[in-house]
Amino acid sequence: MKLKKIDNIMFKVKDLERASKFYSEEMGLKKAWEDKIVGMIGFIFPESDSEISIPDIVIHTNEKIPNPDFNFLVDSVDEFVKNFRGKVLMRMEVRSGKLAVLEDLDWNKIPIVDLTKFNGKPRYN
Repeated sequence: MKLKKIDNIMFKVKDLERASKFYSEEMGLKKAWEDKIVGMIGFIFPESDSEISIPDIVIHTNEKIPNPDFNFLVDSVDEFVKNFRGKVLMRMEVRSGKLAVLEDLDWNKIPIVDLTKFNGKPRYN
């Protein structure tokens, strides 16, 4: 198993609509999707090689998510953790599949996520 890529970088905002306008108009990002149920909007860089449904940056209003936050995408959290020789700090189910937080040899936290509930493809709204 391996880390595939950075899934996204997340920033907490106070006003989702105001922040959406800022990220698109001032920062030049392209809105990829919006999930009104969980209060998130995904953006891609204009020169990104990401698929339109896989955001580079996500803004959200969730107080429980650290700010900023990021995740590495893996095919399967379960398979990755099974073969991981370091410390696993946490594992949980999330909307897209599973999430785990691992720890490297210097106590850095490494969050990984998969899309197993979505058959490996992102889904929004």
